[in-house]
Amino acid sequence: MLVSSCGKTKTGIGEGAMNESSSLAPSAVSPEEVERRIEEYRRGGWECKAPAQVVYHDSDQPCPWPGCTARIAGINFQLEKMGDKSLCERLLSAWWQGPGLVGQCPGCGRLVLFGLRHKRKVEDAKAYGDFLLPDDWHRVAYIVTKPTK
Repeated sequence: MLVSSCGKTKTGIGEGAMNESSSLAPSAVSPEEVERRIEEYRRGGWECKAPAQVVYHDSDQPCPWPGCTARIAGINFQLEKMGDKSLCERLLSAWWQGPGLVGQCPGCGRLVLFGLRHKRKVEDAKAYGDFLLPDDWHRVAYIVTKPTK
C-alpha cells in the first residue's frame, strides 16, 4: 500500500493519477499577454543589468542569410569582455531596451541582428551603428551551436 503526498491511500501502481497536473492542458496565452510578459522581462533585465543572453527556438536557430548553414541555438554575449565600460553599457542597453545586437554571423560573415526573440538579416550596418558588436564578438561570446539538419 502506498500513500501519496496528498494523503490518499493507493493500493498499487497505476491506480488513479498520482499527479493530476499531467492531465491539465496548458492554457492559451494571448499575443497581447506574450508581449506584456516580454516587455516585463526586458524591463527587469535592464533594471538588474542582467547579462545579454538568449536561447532561440528551433525555427530561429538558422542564420537568416540564404546559403549559410550556421545554426546558433543560444548565445551568452559576455559584453563585459568586449571592450571598455561605455561600450558594454551601450550594448547592454541595445539588448534590453533596443532591437538587439548586430554582429557578423560566425558562419557566413554577413551581418545579423540577434534579437531577444529571433534573428534578422542586416543589409545596412549604418542603421544599427549603436548596436554593432566588435568584429571578434563570436570569439569572446559563449555560443551554443546545433548541427545542420
